[in-house]
Amino acid sequence: MTVEAVWTTLFWAGLLALAAALTTAWWRRQYPGTWRHAFDPRHHQDREHLRTARHNLRRAEQEVAAEQERVRSSADTAAREHDNRIRQAEQRLAALRAPGTGPLLHSLGERLDLYEQVLRVNTDPLTSTDHPLLGLKVDDRYSLIEGFLYLTPPDGRRELLTLPLTEIPEADVRAFVVHIHNAIADAGSASERRRALIPAAEADLKHTIADTTDRRRAEQNLRQVTDRAKNDLRIPRARRELEAAHDRWHQLTGHRPT
Repeated sequence: MTVEAVWTTLFWAGLLALAAALTTAWWRRQYPGTWRHAFDPRHHQDREHLRTARHNLRRAEQEVAAEQERVRSSADTAAREHDNRIRQAEQRLAALRAPGTGPLLHSLGERLDLYEQVLRVNTDPLTSTDHPLLGLKVDDRYSLIEGFLYLTPPDGRRELLTLPLTEIPEADVRAFVVHIHNAIADAGSASERRRALIPAAEADLKHTIADTTDRRRAEQNLRQVTDRAKNDLRIPRARRELEAAHDRWHQLTGHRPT
């Protein structure tokens, strides 16, 4: 046998010896007294009586705890689902009141991006300005080398954008202006539809907030189970039985189990 094999054998033998020692120590703590009381088959019934009493208490505690955890989890789920419904209703209402930019529809080079709800003017790669399409007016003019876009928002303060036609063909600018006009028309129609839906969305949010039936039922069930657990006789009865088993073992061995 090689040295490596010898060390391997010694390692596993030592590991098994340690496991046996730990198991024996645990068993002695479970059944204190002499080795005879802990291991002799003649005291099997005495050990079994003590083990059963411990098991019954542990099972009673686990059953009560499991029932409480089940109803607590149901109450948490009901609360979470109610909060989620409220959040979804709030998001639907917020989207009707302020729809955001919407999806990107068209771009004109790197200077202009037309979204469903806004026209974005990119001054440079890090700076941009969003003009809401609702109420926006756009006029375009052209020279031989430049295109001019006049943006007039509802407040009347006009902005001029100059586009070099050497970089962007005039036909592309004109086509983009047409896209802007069409998007403005669509934004107006969409705004009317959203305004018509807002009252129903507001009512839905109020109803969702007020509809706490499932939440209150789950909370009431939790309170009932918690109160019932305080008066549950299974655990006190199992504790008395275990205490009696400890007394018997003490009388038998002179040592009281912990």
